[in-house]
Amino acid sequence: MTRTEHVALKGTRDGLVLYLDPTADFGLLMSELDNLMENSDQFLQGATVRCYAGKREFSEDEHSGLATVLNKYRLELAGWLTTEEVYLPSKAKPYVTEEKDARLREEGMVEGHCLFVERTLRSGKSVQFEGHVVVLGDVNPGAEIIATGNIVVLGSLRGVAHAGATGDRKASVSAYHLAPTQLRIADLVTRAPDDGSDGRGPEIAKIKDDQLMVEGASMNGWRSKAR
Repeated sequence: MTRTEHVALKGTRDGLVLYLDPTADFGLLMSELDNLMENSDQFLQGATVRCYAGKREFSEDEHSGLATVLNKYRLELAGWLTTEEVYLPSKAKPYVTEEKDARLREEGMVEGHCLFVERTLRSGKSVQFEGHVVVLGDVNPGAEIIATGNIVVLGSLRGVAHAGATGDRKASVSAYHLAPTQLRIADLVTRAPDDGSDGRGPEIAKIKDDQLMVEGASMNGWRSKAR
């Protein structure tokens, strides 16, 4: 979730939800929304957004102003959610502390929202999710996955994969066969080598020493190479 003091934007399986503080001045809400979208990744553009502001009712001019800000970033206002339909983000202190988070990462365990895709992604398909994405199938050329967390493909990854899309350099991309047309983690981009090699087995890509590295399991242990 990306947020400011009075505005929050959360990706869900049904699309984006924009939370607006019902007690805040409308001008302040629009200013914070503008700043939030300017600092958001471009992959959000073109999506539809549903809004939630509790029991607050907006005037026609305010609806128009909200739609104008969203349209500026190629987002479409798709409607409003009721209290029964929406999940309210907690402002409580997160259960996972920085110290615990570091320990979990060292042990290879990362918490967070996860989307399971139980099919092969064919050309033209796109999955965008705020959290981790696990694909129980292949990702064919012409398909793409964009996630703010990790990407795991239990098959062949031959499309586009962008993990850590909002700048998380600790994110990773792994697949049984890793041969993407483009692979990106945070701000670093690479592509599959042109050696045509197959049968390498499971591999994982992550950032080490400001380089995208690929590690794979072999009979001799782990091997690494920069891309």
